[in-house]
Amino acid sequence: MSIRGVIFFISSALLLLITGMWINVERHPEWKKYQKRYYKEHALKTEKEYAASTSEEEQESLGKELAFLKKPVYEVKQILLKGKSLWSEGGNGDRVDRCMTCHLGINREDSISEAQPFSSHPRWEVYLENHPPEKFGCAICHEGQARAMTNPEKAHGEVKHWLTPMNRGKLAQSSCIKCHERNIELVGGEELWKGIKLFEELRCFGCHITKGFGNDGHSIVAPDLTRIGSRVNIAWLIEWLMGPKKFRPSTRMPDFIFKEEDVISITAYLWQNSEGSYQEIPGEFDEDVIEEGYLIFESVGCLACHSDVEEDGKIHGPNLARIGEAMKYEWLVSWLLDPRAYSPKTSMPDLRLDNESARLLAAYLTTLKGEGYKEKPEKYEWLDDPEVAKQGEKLIIEYGCSGCHNIKGMEGQGKIGVELTEIGSKNIHFFDFGSEEKLGHSLQKEILSLVGLEDAEKNVGKARHTWIKAKLGNPRQFDEENLKMPNFRLNQEEIEALSILLVGLRREKLEESYVYKASEKEKYIAEGNRVLYKYNCMGCHQFTIDTLYLKDGSCLEGMVKLEEEDSLFFQLWEDDEKLGRMAGDTVQIEKEHISSRESAEGGEEIASLIIDYHVEVDSMMPEEAKVFTPPVLYGEGRKVQCTWLFSFLEEPIALRPWLDIRMPTFRLSEKEATLISRYLAVVDGEEYPYEFLREKRDYYIKQKELENPGYLAKARRLFESKDVNCASCHVRGDKTPDGDPADWAPDLLLSKERLKPDWIEEWLLDPQIIQPGTKMPKFFREGTFQDIFPGTPEEQSEAIKDLLMNLPEDMFMEQGHESKESVK
Repeated sequence: MSIRGVIFFISSALLLLITGMWINVERHPEWKKYQKRYYKEHALKTEKEYAASTSEEEQESLGKELAFLKKPVYEVKQILLKGKSLWSEGGNGDRVDRCMTCHLGINREDSISEAQPFSSHPRWEVYLENHPPEKFGCAICHEGQARAMTNPEKAHGEVKHWLTPMNRGKLAQSSCIKCHERNIELVGGEELWKGIKLFEELRCFGCHITKGFGNDGHSIVAPDLTRIGSRVNIAWLIEWLMGPKKFRPSTRMPDFIFKEEDVISITAYLWQNSEGSYQEIPGEFDEDVIEEGYLIFESVGCLACHSDVEEDGKIHGPNLARIGEAMKYEWLVSWLLDPRAYSPKTSMPDLRLDNESARLLAAYLTTLKGEGYKEKPEKYEWLDDPEVAKQGEKLIIEYGCSGCHNIKGMEGQGKIGVELTEIGSKNIHFFDFGSEEKLGHSLQKEILSLVGLEDAEKNVGKARHTWIKAKLGNPRQFDEENLKMPNFRLNQEEIEALSILLVGLRREKLEESYVYKASEKEKYIAEGNRVLYKYNCMGCHQFTIDTLYLKDGSCLEGMVKLEEEDSLFFQLWEDDEKLGRMAGDTVQIEKEHISSRESAEGGEEIASLIIDYHVEVDSMMPEEAKVFTPPVLYGEGRKVQCTWLFSFLEEPIALRPWLDIRMPTFRLSEKEATLISRYLAVVDGEEYPYEFLREKRDYYIKQKELENPGYLAKARRLFESKDVNCASCHVRGDKTPDGDPADWAPDLLLSKERLKPDWIEEWLLDPQIIQPGTKMPKFFREGTFQDIFPGTPEEQSEAIKDLLMNLPEDMFMEQGHESKESVK
């Protein structure tokens, strides 16, 4: 045979072999193997269910299903995902999603098998029930190369140069912001939400332009430094700039890793450009003054936001454990009298202290110093040197300090960091892994090896995510000489949450049908929540109640009264037919019967401090001492009128003069007061803002008098009767009841402007249904008070309600005595 013949023979043989292999692959693709195994396991499970079934109807249904499973149709499962625009325009175009060709059981509530790709989706009721795969597919959330079916690696996009590899596990939450508004907390997007909150707390947008962040008016504001010279001690400022977390480990102020000469230069600039700079000679106060200051510290509610114990985990307000080392006495006095005068955007409220109280409280605060602290009187000759300050000005600009702080002379400075708006779509080649020549080793290889990669291009998404986490963990490791990003000393959970957010900041725009349109209610709740968080309203007030989810599928709402090792004593806030118990009853629930629980939010710590105080000092029972804690705001929207609440938020008044802690003045803007009052109404399903109160209309009372002559007069006799006697417990304007303040109740003079009539009526009928455990008794029962006001309990409650909405002024001048603190 000639050489040409040999070549022809070999080529033909190879062609036949390749063709045969191709035909074999096409006849037996890998996806078909998965489908065969899935249907086989599904059939086995269905056979067991069929055998165990006793219902003819159920057996018929299972029989039909079993018939299909034993002779299934093997086919490609394909969904067309609509695209918004062309790739070149930042869109994704129409694309095909074939993921469910292999993941056949993904949309089942229960899994056929726990092995992949046969299991159902984790948290099915959260993710797939709200995002049906027949519309959303899998790739919108998980990315990947959804049309590929040759093998899992290609289908998941975990191949070289593919720009959007699969998002696995929690990283899939990064896709939530493609469709959902980032200011609304999502069930199922918990890690993303942590990242969003952290991004705002750290004020990352102070250095980095990031669309959607930093312009909502609710973000936490860093201290104003235009008067820092009148505010802090020089020795402390130097120590602080050298290492903020060494002084206060919980601070959000990052570590810029300054050299000592840098700190001196920055301090000199801040001092020379500060209003009223002076060096204070520390004063001394006698023990009586300090004790009085401490009592004020506890009584005005400082501990709701701050702590005087080092590192207790609170992050809303600065930790005060070592404030005496930092702040000057005279500045503290001025700050306590009017915080907004120094910092117009501060969330610190006006405590309405008089000058004497402010001085006593400031004296106590100056005693809060670290263990072993000693004053170090020094002369800082460089403080007024303009050349030293000039170098400080250069450093402040270079490190972007004005991105978070208001600094005199730094107005209008731009952001120094790269834009992060689309960092999740940024090409991996634009991420700086540092110079191998300069570093002396390949940092890129070291970082990528942590996730099993040798080459960034083999999994672009994983490489991008890994670089972001490495940057957050040690920002300057790629170039310690030139990089300026400070180190926030984040823990691994914080790094993971922030990285999920950053990966989610992408260029991709989805077609409108996929974008979730939040309801007005959801938007109102989100907006209100942000204001509540800004001012830490949860520090004093409880906004939700405890919820227990039992293994039998039932749900209990109320309050945990006592927790033991194996059980809970739980007070019900609603009647429970299954338990045969009523609202207000306390039941013992074994922990082994509880599948999960949601704890009440807000007010727990400050309430615990107040209760402990009265238990120890006044020998009260814990339940009795609760009357001195800030009011629970669960259900407040059903209770109070929106217009009154708006006015109260703008200018609080004394409602409960017996309370240990009084509501401070936050000086909310009209918008903020509106957002809170609307939030409280909306969460309780109440109408906002319109409220029609017929009880205040002349025609209403006239009609009542026509139907029942002497209507209000009889209602008043009932109100003042011996067995009701509302005035014996309730404050009335500047009149307070006789007896123990622990037994007092809120001001009735404000009822017609403050309370909703429907709520008053429900409350009078049965207070325990609305607030289980309240001291308010149930007065009106069948057959009672017929000699005073004949009628049913509902009619008697309605009469008292109508009286409260139309109270004659002379009713406030008869019983009780003058209050020591009149309503202002």
